[in-house]
Amino acid sequence: MTEQERLINYDEEAQEIIKGRVPEETDFPGVILIDNISLCNLKCSMCFHKNMKRKPGIMKMDLYKRIIDEIAENKPDAQIWITFFGEGLMLKDLPERVKYARDKGLTNIILNSNGNLARPDFSKRLIEAGLNGFYVGIDAFKPETYEQIRVGGNLEKVTKGVLEYKKMLDEFGKPDQNVVVQFVEMDINAAELQDFINFWHGKHGIKCKVRPMVSWAGKAGKQATNLKDDVDRLPCYWAMNTINITDKGDVALCSVDLDCASPMGNVLESSIKEVWNTTLREFRDNQRNGNWDKIPPMCQACKDWQSGYAKYM
Repeated sequence: MTEQERLINYDEEAQEIIKGRVPEETDFPGVILIDNISLCNLKCSMCFHKNMKRKPGIMKMDLYKRIIDEIAENKPDAQIWITFFGEGLMLKDLPERVKYARDKGLTNIILNSNGNLARPDFSKRLIEAGLNGFYVGIDAFKPETYEQIRVGGNLEKVTKGVLEYKKMLDEFGKPDQNVVVQFVEMDINAAELQDFINFWHGKHGIKCKVRPMVSWAGKAGKQATNLKDDVDRLPCYWAMNTINITDKGDVALCSVDLDCASPMGNVLESSIKEVWNTTLREFRDNQRNGNWDKIPPMCQACKDWQSGYAKYM
């Protein structure tokens, strides 16, 4: 199969996948992104972080506990991303934060990371604390490609850290704990995808997540390889499932509203449930009903909803 044929099939599969991922309306979000830290140690080429206007910071523990307590009361099986837009391995008390959530009964806690700061001792603490998923963005098979994408990172170091994590999971991890490597498709790395999958999944048995690059609602770099103009718009998977909470408690419009330019509320002033069922409910209703002229301007022009059809291999 040629690269062009593969991408065509990918688009056809994606339409069917995303149609099946738009959920029925619920009174509490199924996915919560928590901005425990919005600082980062890299300057990745496809990432908006280096241009972020809001001041990065670390969420205070009392706010974090308030959020976790409400999740535990309403939906302990919700998918919790322990960071929204920062590098969680920079957070010294991350294992303690993970443990607090697990002790409260949360069952699906995930860390999204670039993996450059992974060390055996810290990784062991995260596993022992109960981290369910360690998702590492790598995006390349060749070191020279990695250096162009993950600016400031080191592929050898990341590879070593991920394999050490996998080894520890095999030795003393639990069935609900795993590690996943991510490949964001771009022009610069598209030819390396199969080698990436062969190495990580074929050789080492590590699941690979493959998705198109997001444009951060058109703010960062060029449009992604697989974001199309000629597809029928569907409700955004992220918008229909996810609430995004900054380190100050502000609720962003969606997962690519990283400056919180369209705030939907604040969980210090209202509960997660209240925000989900008021301002965000109206936003979801317009998405579900195809009222594209009634959603915020940032969202109207955004193609990143297509990235909701990530594939796992």
